[in-house]
Amino acid sequence: MTINNNNIFGLFTLNEARGLRLTGDWLHTDTVANYGWFGGGSLGTSPVTVSSTVDRIDFSNDSVSASPRSPLSLARWGSAATGNSNYGWFGGGYYPVPLLADPPYLSTVDRIDFSNDSSTAPIRGPLSLARHSSAATGNSNYGWFGGGSYYPSGGPIPKTSSVDRIDFSNDASTASPRGSLSAARYLLAATGNSNYGWFGGGFLPGSTSTVDRIDFSNDTSTASPRSPLSLARYGSAATGNSNYGWFGGGSPGPVSTVDRIDFSNDSSTATVRSPLSLARGYLAATGNSNYGWFGGGYTPTTASTVDRIDFSNDSSTASPRGTLSLARSYLAATSGVLNIRRQKAGNYGWWGGGEAYPAYSTIYSTIDRIDFSNDTKTASPRSRLSSNTRGSGATGNSNYGYWAGGETSPNTSKIDRLDFSSDTGNVSVRGPMTGLTYYVSATGNSNYGYFGGGRVPGGTTTSKMDRTDFANDSSTASPRGVLTGIRYAMATASNSNYGWWGGGTSTPAPGYPRMVSKVDRIDFSNDSVGALARGPLSGVKYGGSGTGNSNYGWMSGGNWPSPGFANIIERINYANDSVSVSVRGPLTSGRYMLAAAGNSNYGWWGGGRNATPAAATDIVERINFSNDLSATSPRGGLTISRDKLAATSNTPIG
Repeated sequence: MTINNNNIFGLFTLNEARGLRLTGDWLHTDTVANYGWFGGGSLGTSPVTVSSTVDRIDFSNDSVSASPRSPLSLARWGSAATGNSNYGWFGGGYYPVPLLADPPYLSTVDRIDFSNDSSTAPIRGPLSLARHSSAATGNSNYGWFGGGSYYPSGGPIPKTSSVDRIDFSNDASTASPRGSLSAARYLLAATGNSNYGWFGGGFLPGSTSTVDRIDFSNDTSTASPRSPLSLARYGSAATGNSNYGWFGGGSPGPVSTVDRIDFSNDSSTATVRSPLSLARGYLAATGNSNYGWFGGGYTPTTASTVDRIDFSNDSSTASPRGTLSLARSYLAATSGVLNIRRQKAGNYGWWGGGEAYPAYSTIYSTIDRIDFSNDTKTASPRSRLSSNTRGSGATGNSNYGYWAGGETSPNTSKIDRLDFSSDTGNVSVRGPMTGLTYYVSATGNSNYGYFGGGRVPGGTTTSKMDRTDFANDSSTASPRGVLTGIRYAMATASNSNYGWWGGGTSTPAPGYPRMVSKVDRIDFSNDSVGALARGPLSGVKYGGSGTGNSNYGWMSGGNWPSPGFANIIERINYANDSVSVSVRGPLTSGRYMLAAAGNSNYGWWGGGRNATPAAATDIVERINFSNDLSATSPRGGLTISRDKLAATSNTPIG
């Protein structure tokens, strides 16, 4: 359909109009995660032709032109899109009808079946408000559509701050209005992870650099303004992985600028990365965990260009790939990538080593495995560490678990590796730490394990940090930047980019007077520099343990001055870690020298020492991350009562 330019754009300037948004997309392992879908858009300006075309980009073969698939139910421009691992939802937009006839602004939502994209997209329940030039993002269960422009009643173009939520499992119903953005605007872009969505830029009127963050678990509240983009713009596009979001292109200009938001540190202004290959606005973007694809746009002619950003090397200019089947702007995009950021489909956790208390001389090599999907049963004994060990630190990736250091007879610098796929076999001893260390604390990502702090021979406490390269784990660990102070017996948590170390003490028994509440953060991408101090724990303590998901870390247990062993659970918000932790639902009792592991939804604390009676325990408790103000629930126990043990899981971090 072709209509006169003034019919669509007479309500606002061409530069104001030319835009559209984007998507929130994510990581998955099945075949649909290899594709991205770009839908709708405007093919020209005067006259304007609007398209229902859906193009599919094959991420694994992106040097060829995109493949046209079955269309949207209606030609439109200015829609927004998001999705999960099975479907993509395209909502809103502008349908080219005469302005004096029916309102041209749409609330229509189309759903693309990624596994059957040769069929026309069916219409689902509408948005609560007809709008165009909004932005969308989501997680595996819901999609959030925010901002946009709606049907005018005369005067300036009306803008909205409203946010609609689509329930993917019940998408035949009208979307549910939630809380609003901090300001009404349109021509904005959005991306997110499993817990938050970031909406950036837009037209107020006048371009803005504002970034708002929606807390998916509390989405009836107004979005929280975060630090801005590097420049004010509208008509940009955004995508990301579990840890960062990239906002590219936009107007006025157009510009080729790409900004990167660090999700775990979004109180800092977005950093400028290398640009797109072509300056343009009103484009769309999607991606997977490794790359982002920015397609179409306006230069000031419509473009079919697709640029690819390498997330691991975003200091290089984006690489032009194959083109869209049609040059167009005002399009929307999503992909078959389920947003699961730090964590995996991790199904198991392993607890290894430890000692009996009060029988100090009894030290164990036992490794117990908890089946997370059936955790009311007692853990099953699996392999053993290479020697009886207490006070080691454990971390791992989706394939292996690593236990490092600890007190044996004598003390050790060894690193034991457990093959998760064959966990009844013997562990293999890998390249050692740089020195003998016990009561060491560990965390890491999918590529490296970090072992920090601890005590060394003679009772001296250290701040050193060793890094093990999982891909080359027969080599000695390499020294990295140090913690902000000497200490041991800390709790840890991490996502794929940072590790957090909380609490600890620098003084051995008796008395432990030098306990701390400090939390240190190590930047895995710049780990040769020292740790950075962040917001503290709620009190001084040592001997706790932590776990987490991609957005939060939960630390619990430990010894503190009063009333003894701690049962509180403290949550670090990775995106705002300069403030103090928030206290969440407690353990059922205070414990010390326990160990924790988890997946993206739950954390399990096992073992440790009770204050009353003064004895080691086999208790395992589980916290529900989505309901963490409630007390933990007791699960099946370990096979042996013990403290000073260490745990990890097959949750791929990063």
